Amino acid sequence: MDLLLCGETGTGKDTLANRIHELSSRSGPFVGMNCAAIPESLAESQLFGVVNGAFTGVCRAREGYIEASSGGTLYLDEIDSMPLSLQAKLLRVLESRGVERLGSTEFIPVDLRVIASAQRPLDELVEQGLFRRDLFFRLNVLTLHLPALRKRREQILPLFDQFTQGIAAELGRPAPTLDSGRVQILLSHDWPGNVRELKSAAKRFVLGFPLLGSEPVEGLAPATDLRTQMRVIEKMLIQDALRRHRHNVDAVLEELELPRRTLYHRMKELGVATQIALTA
Repeated sequence: MDLLLCGETGTGKDTLANRIHELSSRSGPFVGMNCAAIPESLAESQLFGVVNGAFTGVCRAREGYIEASSGGTLYLDEIDSMPLSLQAKLLRVLESRGVERLGSTEFIPVDLRVIASAQRPLDELVEQGLFRRDLFFRLNVLTLHLPALRKRREQILPLFDQFTQGIAAELGRPAPTLDSGRVQILLSHDWPGNVRELKSAAKRFVLGFPLLGSEPVEGLAPATDLRTQMRVIEKMLIQDALRRHRHNVDAVLEELELPRRTLYHRMKELGVATQIALTA
C-alpha cells in the first residue's frame, strides 16, 4: 500500500519513512529522491532512467530511482515540489506498476511501494492547480499527519535528552546536564524547524555552544579545543548536506559552494561515510 506523510519541515518524515520500510516485509532497498533538490531538467532521467543515446551527453543506459527501488520502497520527499509534467508520468507508473526509460518504449515491470511526503497540504495545491487531482487521490490511500513540535511540547525535553545522549556517545564524551535556564529556553522556543532544529540545538549543547546559536549563556566553557570543535562542525555540515540531498554530490557541492576535489578531500580527512565513490 502506498503512503502519504504530511507535516512541516523537520517533523521527522524522512525518519518515519525509513522506519516504515525497515519494519515492512519488503526485502528490496529504500531509495529516496528529494523532489525539491533535483533540477527539473534532471529529475525525469533520475526518476525513470535513460537508455544509451536518449539525448546529448548520455553515453550509457542507466536505471532510475523507480527501477532501483523495485522490491523495496521508493520515497518521494517533498512531492509537493514535483513539476506537473513529471506528476503525470509518475501517475502512469503508479497505475501500471511499470516504467519506460527515457528514449525507450520497453515496458519494465516494477514491484513498487511508494511513500511520499509533503510540507504543504496537497488538497490546497490541487485547488490552486499546482498538483494533479488524480495523483493526489492515487497517493491519498493512507495519510499520516506529523504534528509540529510546538504542538507536542511535552516531547521536547525527552527528545532533546535522547539526542544529547546519542551525540555525546558519538563524540566519546559525557553528556552535559541541562540547567533550569536552558530548560526554559527549550520549552519557550517555537521550533519552526521542528525535530531537525531540536537535534541541531542538542549538537550545539554537547559542543558547548548556546542552544539556539545566539542567546547569551554565562559561564559556559567549550567542551573541546577550537580545532576539534571546528572539525566536528564541518563534519556535521557535510553529513547533513549529504543526508538532505540523498548523496547527490552535485547538489551538495552547490549548497556548500565547494570544488569537487575539496569536498572529497575533506570527507576523507573527516571520515565521513558516504555512498559516493571518492575519486577526484
